[in-house]
Amino acid sequence: MYIYLSKILPLMVLPIGIAIELCLLALIYIRKDRGRAAGFLVFFAVVVLWGSSMPLVGNAVMGRLERTYPPARLREVPVSKCLVLLGGAVDPIAPPREEVELNEGADRVREAALLYNVAKVQTIIASGGKQPWSPYEESEARAMRTLLLEWGVPKGMVVIEEKSRNTRENAVNTVEMLHHMDCGTPLLVTSAAHMKRAVGAFAVLGQKVIPVPVDVRAIEAGDLMWKDFLPTVDGLKMTTDAIREWIGRKVYEMRGWN
Repeated sequence: MYIYLSKILPLMVLPIGIAIELCLLALIYIRKDRGRAAGFLVFFAVVVLWGSSMPLVGNAVMGRLERTYPPARLREVPVSKCLVLLGGAVDPIAPPREEVELNEGADRVREAALLYNVAKVQTIIASGGKQPWSPYEESEARAMRTLLLEWGVPKGMVVIEEKSRNTRENAVNTVEMLHHMDCGTPLLVTSAAHMKRAVGAFAVLGQKVIPVPVDVRAIEAGDLMWKDFLPTVDGLKMTTDAIREWIGRKVYEMRGWN
C-alpha cells in the first residue's frame, strides 16, 4: 500500500496537481455563480504553472538539492571493491522498442561503467526492481546490466538486485549483499539531487558509502536573460522533480529511514 500512496499522494502538491485542483475548485464556484472567486482561482493556477515552469525557478530549486553533494572528478574517486548503482536511470526493453531506453538518470550507468573501466571498482551491484504497475517484463536492474555489458563491464562483474521498488529497499537489499561479498565501504552512484536521501538510507542501516553523485541538472547560467522567465516543459519537470525529492526526504526522515 505504501508504494501506491508514495506515488499518488505527492501528485496533490506538485505544480500540475495544484493547478488542476484550483481549476476544479473554480468550476464549483462557477456553478455557484461566484465568478469573481472562480476567476481568481484560475489566475492563481496559471501563476503556479507559469512560475514552476520557468527555467529560473527549476534551476534554483534543483540546484539547492544538488549542492549538498557536488560532482567529483573521475580521478578523485577512491578505489573500492564494490559499487552500488541505484535504479531510476533506464527503462527496460518493451515492444516495439528493441533496446534499453536511456532517461535523464542514465549518467548513473555510464559513470558505473567508467569507474569499472578505469579500475576504480571490481564489482558492480545494479539495484532496481519494478513497480507493481510496471508494463515491463524485466526489472530495471537487468536493463542496467545490459548497458553495463555493452559498455565494457564483464558479465561476471555485475550482480543484480531486482526486488527494490524505492530507495529504502535499495539500501536494505544491497546492504545484505554487501556484507556477504565483503565489500568494505562501497561506492554509491546515483543522481546528485537524490544522493542525500540515498546516503541516509544506507547510514541508518549502519552501512557507510562513498558518494559518487552524477546527473547534475542545475547549471550556473550566469546573467539572467528574458528566456529564463518563459515557461518551458524542461523547467516544469525540473521543478516537479525537485519538489518530489524534497517530499521524499521529509517522508524518509519522518519514518526513520534517514
